[in-house]
Amino acid sequence: MHGLEILIVQAASYIQILFEAASVIVVAAGGVAFARAFIMHRKSDAEPVARRILGKYLIVALELQLGADIIATATDPSIEELAKLTAIAFVRTFLDYFLVREIREERVADKPNET
Repeated sequence: MHGLEILIVQAASYIQILFEAASVIVVAAGGVAFARAFIMHRKSDAEPVARRILGKYLIVALELQLGADIIATATDPSIEELAKLTAIAFVRTFLDYFLVREIREERVADKPNET
């Protein structure tokens, strides 16, 4: 490796760590927001509201983790790493899709019927 290439790989490694750390922070913040929403809302609607809030945080955390995985693969683009990234991206995209869908469904279910 040449000097600039080494520098780029090291920078990418630090950026990957930042993305992973940010993901952990977002999940922790989501846990706090979930607890707060659960406590602050009336008992009848606390769970759906809190779950929607937590779901939004989890979506962001999944996207940050996917970004970290993409950075890791960019610095070591072997066939094995690309295969792992493909599997991870599929699973995280699958989770993201269903989290978004669940949040939308709960939001629609919580709206009063306007007739």
